[in-house]
Amino acid sequence: MDEDLRIVLLGKTRSGKSSTGNTILGRDVFRVSNYAGPTTTHCLQERTRTGANQISVIDTPGLFHTAMSEKHLKTEIQKSLQMSAPGPHVFLLVIRLGRFTDEEKNTVRWIEENFGEDVKRFTMVLFTGADHLNKPLEDFLQEHHELQKLVADFEGRYHAFSNVENNDQTQVRELLEKINHSIVETNQGYYTTEMFKKTRRKTFMIACLKIIGVLTLTYVLYKKGRFWQRVTHICNSAVKI
Repeated sequence: MDEDLRIVLLGKTRSGKSSTGNTILGRDVFRVSNYAGPTTTHCLQERTRTGANQISVIDTPGLFHTAMSEKHLKTEIQKSLQMSAPGPHVFLLVIRLGRFTDEEKNTVRWIEENFGEDVKRFTMVLFTGADHLNKPLEDFLQEHHELQKLVADFEGRYHAFSNVENNDQTQVRELLEKINHSIVETNQGYYTTEMFKKTRRKTFMIACLKIIGVLTLTYVLYKKGRFWQRVTHICNSAVKI
């Protein structure tokens, strides 16, 4: 492992993301959310040492935070890349074990849309709540095909944490070994700002093409004298009961 390992935590609100950061660090530094209190709204960075290696952990706002705008969320996510400069070695996608809901699916989709296809090579799924299962994690995954597909999307890379005992550094050492062998050594690098910029450019171009498409259609309909006919049809469809 390099002397510096940079980890960015991603996940929806109340996935156990901040608790996972505390477990890795071996101390309570990130605020843990609950149903009555606030959650992480800004990126936070803390460091620890494991032997000769420095571990940098960056906690990010929970995706689909009800009190946070999409613009603010994207700004904070971009800030996490700046804080982990020259780039994170791994994104830990934190998923609480249980029913794989539409919100979890949207979390994965959001990450891919905003970080691009390259992000998959640098991502590991980290399951929380495994200590509450009445069976081995592998058996649980076998019974839930959507979780199997999730793990497969990230080339089979996953780990499980018990955040109840965050002083148990055995699971942390196992996680760091997995990160080193399956991501750091394989990629020989890290997720770069250029990869992120490439995704932003692609997203911007798609948005521009959509606008051009709408304007072109509007012009064609107008030239054919069918513009207002089309507008009326759309309005009628929108208010149809």
